Amino acid sequence: MSKEHQQNSWAHGLFDCCSPAGLCLKTFFCPCITFGKAAHLKNHNNLDDYSCCNGSCCLFAVLLHCSLHFIPATMQRGDVREKFNLEGSCLGDCCKSCWCTCCVLMQNEKELEQRESLLRGSSQGYQPNGGMEYPQGN
Repeated sequence: MSKEHQQNSWAHGLFDCCSPAGLCLKTFFCPCITFGKAAHLKNHNNLDDYSCCNGSCCLFAVLLHCSLHFIPATMQRGDVREKFNLEGSCLGDCCKSCWCTCCVLMQNEKELEQRESLLRGSSQGYQPNGGMEYPQGN
């Protein structure tokens, strides 16, 4: 496979879902919030103006009650894969989203947070240190 078509590995495993514990509990009890946060990160590349009760969160909550939550989870996972050129397939995304929804949502959020923070850090470029300051002597 040529370098330009080579796919990257996920930085976080699908079953690394118990850490951090706060994210694990939030996703288990309110998966719509995790989905909404990841959607905001994916679309805006930061958490500025983020609200935990956003449109994506509400959509996921409605579809969750209709047992169709795997559809937006699959789509979001595909978007994350495409954005960062990660390994996987649409069929794999769908299967994982059907049977391991919480794990998929946590992996998406952690992947987006880590990769976006790396991109923000690298886009700032070189930042020179301030000049040395000597203490004032009496």
